[in-house]
Amino acid sequence: MAGECGIALDRALHYGDGLFETIAVIKGVPLFWDAHLARFGRGAAILNIPMPSPSLWYADLQQILHDVRVHSRLFVKLLLSRGAGWGYGSSDAGPMRRYLYLSQWPERDPHYWEPGISAAICPVALLTGAPYLGVKSLNRLNQVMARDALASEYAEGIMLDQSGVLREGIMSNLFWVRAGIVYTPELEDGGIAGIQRGAILEWLRARAVPIMPGRYRAAALQQADEIFFSNSLIGIWPVRRFAERTLPGHDGPIASALLAWCRNMGLGPQS
Repeated sequence: MAGECGIALDRALHYGDGLFETIAVIKGVPLFWDAHLARFGRGAAILNIPMPSPSLWYADLQQILHDVRVHSRLFVKLLLSRGAGWGYGSSDAGPMRRYLYLSQWPERDPHYWEPGISAAICPVALLTGAPYLGVKSLNRLNQVMARDALASEYAEGIMLDQSGVLREGIMSNLFWVRAGIVYTPELEDGGIAGIQRGAILEWLRARAVPIMPGRYRAAALQQADEIFFSNSLIGIWPVRRFAERTLPGHDGPIASALLAWCRNMGLGPQS
């Protein structure tokens, strides 16, 4: 059963040797479930960890949701560990273990959505350049150090890689708009391609909004008409203040439309 383990021997605890997914559950329905499980499987393949069947994860989810369907918004965190085993070598580790953690919806300041947040470049670089750095592994020390290095006045920070190329937010993906074109960093060799990011890109394509993924430096943000962040729980956070510039925040045309779309899914500030 999910959650049964000898945690003291688990490689997830000792080495961060595993993966996770965080999924919004709105009125008992996990948003973008199939997309999350597909990414989970891709990450497990990169780390060479056996991936349980999606039907097992779904059965676990339904079991823990059985008595809590009255809640309108929750989130579930799925964790996959390589299992027990000592030493960095993993050939004798296992069997894999799966965990589910169900939680109340995180409380956020409603002003993060309207009018928007203040953001800054994070002084800690995002490590890139290896396939395992692009999966949602249980080792998040890079993000922990980045968040601790960022002043508390900023709800989110923008992470550059070691070469000074824009990558993502500390806990989110990054977008900006210039002259009606939506830009976002390429993430093939580092950074997490978020499920909400993918959904936003599909939303933009369906409306024939031009999209320009690429490798950009921080100077590109100085010319942005809009900046916003996305992840699976916040939907989007529009940026109101960046680098001594005031931006339209929730009043930006792209951000405004996306906020309405996210609100219809059940994401955004509590009403």
